[in-house]
Amino acid sequence: MRIVYLLPDPGIPVGGVKGASVHVAEVCRALSQAGAEVLLLAMRAVGDSPPGVELAVFGSGKLPSGAEGELARERAVKDFFAWAGPRIAAFGAGVIYERLSLFAGSGGTLAARLGVPRLVEVNAPVAAERGRHFGLGHVELAESAERAALAGAAVIAISEPVAAWSRSRGAATVLIVPNGVDAERFAPERNAVAGEALRRRLGLEGSELIGFVGSLKPWHGVEVLLEATAQLASRRPLVQLLVVGDGPGRATLEAQAARGPLAGRCQLTGPVPSTAVPAYLAAVDVATAPYLHPGLAVGFYFSPLKVLEAMAAARPVVASCFPSIKELLGGTGRLVAPASSEGLATSLEELLDHPERARALGAAARARAIRFYSWSAVAAHILTAAKGGSPAGRTAAERPMGAKTSR
Repeated sequence: MRIVYLLPDPGIPVGGVKGASVHVAEVCRALSQAGAEVLLLAMRAVGDSPPGVELAVFGSGKLPSGAEGELARERAVKDFFAWAGPRIAAFGAGVIYERLSLFAGSGGTLAARLGVPRLVEVNAPVAAERGRHFGLGHVELAESAERAALAGAAVIAISEPVAAWSRSRGAATVLIVPNGVDAERFAPERNAVAGEALRRRLGLEGSELIGFVGSLKPWHGVEVLLEATAQLASRRPLVQLLVVGDGPGRATLEAQAARGPLAGRCQLTGPVPSTAVPAYLAAVDVATAPYLHPGLAVGFYFSPLKVLEAMAAARPVVASCFPSIKELLGGTGRLVAPASSEGLATSLEELLDHPERARALGAAARARAIRFYSWSAVAAHILTAAKGGSPAGRTAAERPMGAKTSR
């Protein structure tokens, strides 16, 4: 099968380090490994295409900020679809697989004109997310594009809230496929030496090391993690915190880390390449995902890569208690109330006090990730949907990945 992956989002460059770029690369790689011929058409690239995947880049250039930038982006996205059309036809695509993106409403019209079936991958209510956290001047334009993109579409959704939201926007069918992970890449025996070397390089040998790996965005709750670690630091002299990633909250977090009990006990690394993430996870004793409620009516809609990667690395995970995270962990981690630094500190301290219990949780988490959340399973569900079929077998409760829902 020949699949064209459409990425009409200049904020998600091919080869980038943030989770969305990793997600694109892993889906394309898994589809290729499953036997599909994949052409990735993207607006931007800062690195190479995934192995076995053909790449063509539109090249949107740097867009201005503010309302002027939104209109420039909307025009650039329309130009992207016009540019993509001849390439899809020349490739002989059997399926178009499009990631829902801001102001990208032309995919359905393009697919109909070319006579090619189309799947739309939905990871978030993109206009609402943008407006809530970063500001959006042209709300009606963005929402109109979303409705056009989803009207009558076959959708791949990462979570039940995203599925419900997609149906409310006119999706014809929805298949829920949570995110996946490359368990081999995160195997603890493969990364233990690199993790120990990283500890030495950072001066963290012998510490009780708590870790966060991800972008520093408002809904990730890293400030709550710093508060929790400060509580522990005041009574545990070996506690250290390692925050791996970059984002709009970095300066505020650096200032917070320099105060009180955390001073000298917290390191923020800034951005690291995705290839380095397994070593950072191998270095920590406990991994965290202290998410906050995103503040949208759709609810908590994420399927967090950071949780799956920590599971695959056999790290015990302490995370905020939201339904999708609870389902991913399946009892192999610790869940705490969102925004509760006290609850987070209590669960972290329990695992630091009982390392054997922590190791057992980590091993169970890795086994669960291998069983249920491989990228090859993601690709299999996508290919089944691309062929017009439905996933056979058990219900969502019995098999976490691949629950079919419809409008």
